[in-house]
Amino acid sequence: MDETEQLIQLSARALAAQMIGAPGIELHATRSCILGLTDEPLADFNRLILGADPDAEDFLVRAVARAKDRGRPLIATMSPRAAKSLVPAATRLGLSPVGAAPLMVLRPDVPVEPGRPTTIVRALGPELVAIAGDLISAAFDEPRDVIARCIDVCVTPTAGVETYIAWNDGRPMSTVTVTPTGDTAAISLMATPPEHQRKGVGRALLSQVIHDYRRRGVARFHLGATEAGRPLYDSLGFALVAELPVWILDRPAPAEE
Repeated sequence: MDETEQLIQLSARALAAQMIGAPGIELHATRSCILGLTDEPLADFNRLILGADPDAEDFLVRAVARAKDRGRPLIATMSPRAAKSLVPAATRLGLSPVGAAPLMVLRPDVPVEPGRPTTIVRALGPELVAIAGDLISAAFDEPRDVIARCIDVCVTPTAGVETYIAWNDGRPMSTVTVTPTGDTAAISLMATPPEHQRKGVGRALLSQVIHDYRRRGVARFHLGATEAGRPLYDSLGFALVAELPVWILDRPAPAEE
């Protein structure tokens, strides 16, 4: 199996761990595909990942049917191999292409230079989890109540989703979530609100977290980059593995009475 498809599988596992506590969660998965639907009417909280699975087209058809049944929008991310065969079906089902998401990896032999000295704590307990949620909401301009329902609830000591907060001058300034699977870990929700950006805190947080996980035996890290975050990941040594096609299914309009 090539690295892209392997990372797609690991991304699917990480997504399941990150969504499992959300209200109304509905998860369907194969080895290389996953659908996660919640009660939220926002596409960011209804996700579909499609790898090069022999039954990927059937999975796509069933996933779109479930999203339509529940009246949910849907963001679908495909591996390049899967997309070659799925584009006709995606178009027929009403999905629209909206670009591509860079899949990036930090390999074991790449050194990571430490950032500025920064106090970093793991978000454990309601107070710290709420602080991390505040940072995520501000950084991504998402409603705070939605973050509380879909993200805060998944940050527990035993969930396998570990969230960290960087503090500077006595204030929380940045947060990141790590979901390890064996010797590989998914990086997600790297969130620094606009007023705290370009101060080196996000870099300090992520570099220290990477060092800590390497000491714990994690050799490789992967993430889906945003345009805003990619310069940081490039500077830390993350390499582009693939551009993953992204499609969206708009939320169905309510039926007229």
